[in-house]
Amino acid sequence: MDPLADFAAVDATPPAAVGEATRNGREYAAARWSAATLGRLFTRLGEVGGPALAAVDDEELLAAWSDVVEAFRDPASADRRRLDPLLAASSALSPAGLAAGLAAVLGGVRASHARALLARLRDGRLATARGEGSHGPALVVLAGNLPGLAVQPLLPALLLRRPLLLKSARGEPFFAPAFVAALGRRLPPLGAAVAAATWPGGDETLEGPLLAAAVRVLCYGDHAAVADLQRRAPGKVVDYGPKLSLAIVGADADLDSTATGLARDVALFDQRGCLSVQAVFVAGEAPARALAAALAAALAAIARELPPGPLDVSLAARVQQLRGEAEMRGALVGRLPLAAGSVLLAGNAPLAPSPGLRTVRVHALARLDSLAEQLAGWRGRLQGAALAGSEAWALAPALEALGISRCAAPGALQAADAAWHNGGHDPLAVLA
Repeated sequence: MDPLADFAAVDATPPAAVGEATRNGREYAAARWSAATLGRLFTRLGEVGGPALAAVDDEELLAAWSDVVEAFRDPASADRRRLDPLLAASSALSPAGLAAGLAAVLGGVRASHARALLARLRDGRLATARGEGSHGPALVVLAGNLPGLAVQPLLPALLLRRPLLLKSARGEPFFAPAFVAALGRRLPPLGAAVAAATWPGGDETLEGPLLAAAVRVLCYGDHAAVADLQRRAPGKVVDYGPKLSLAIVGADADLDSTATGLARDVALFDQRGCLSVQAVFVAGEAPARALAAALAAALAAIARELPPGPLDVSLAARVQQLRGEAEMRGALVGRLPLAAGSVLLAGNAPLAPSPGLRTVRVHALARLDSLAEQLAGWRGRLQGAALAGSEAWALAPALEALGISRCAAPGALQAADAAWHNGGHDPLAVLA
């Protein structure tokens, strides 16, 4: 098995230099890239990647993909045993939190979901993209907040036979190269068509040739990173930047099961994902207080199942301040340990982003059907909604009109599959 590394390169396209580094007690190979070596890597992907993928049979591809996904889903597999210590350190998740996060992300790209996406590709107008479209490579700029994120753009790229360079975040440079290397070992043509590397984001000297040659640039970074890439690669950038998710609870929702599901939607990835619930809207003051109390109890329970990762000192200070202010107003519910989360009664205050650390504001509305109007100013910045009860589900069309790309029952919001239109983007169309 190949040694751990923060890169996976195509044959004959090595980095400028490779040294040894250590994180969390594990050694790995760390690459340094120059404009010339990155440029050669990207050129090589374009020259050999497309033809290599075109020669791979769909069933052969699906079998290889499924085998690697299942290996990476299994915490007892050799791949995971080698990778998890590095991922735990780089993702700042607890071991249980890391396992649950990877299970959620990889669960959405298992064989049945991959086959369903392929069936849609074969049946739709995109079916010609593999045979008649360009084999030019695409660039994906990943964020470091979600381990395993690379599989979301990688699966549709492979189905479309689009070569891909995955740029890992410097804070989490391990999953993408390990997964790409495993794919290459399982099916060698894939090793000629996909590469993973990390370098300082925003370096115009390094990235200029890549942006000029890329047919598409998918950016999962923050707003500043997206805007910078849009400036330098106009018309090529697909924005997967940060968005906010929320929950809506109707009068007929079961309180305990709703709270249990919402706690999972909050706790998974320690509330750092774009589908992590940050606020809950309930009709009426008394129901909002009851839901808040149930949610605080559920957060305490899930903190035992999915313990939070190491506390970020600056975030902890900010949340402590919010808790202190809320306590003076009688709006702090449950008095949870800081690491377990915070539930704050927000009345009819406008929606505001959570500072993180599993902090949730519970809003009380006179009528739930007024919510879409209140959220109008957030159009295009919302991602998901956990909906409980018939009154909440009746709002789904209005929420989708605001740009919400996923509605699901509490507890299932973060279990999106390969067909999900993240940010409203068709996963196949953006890479066709």
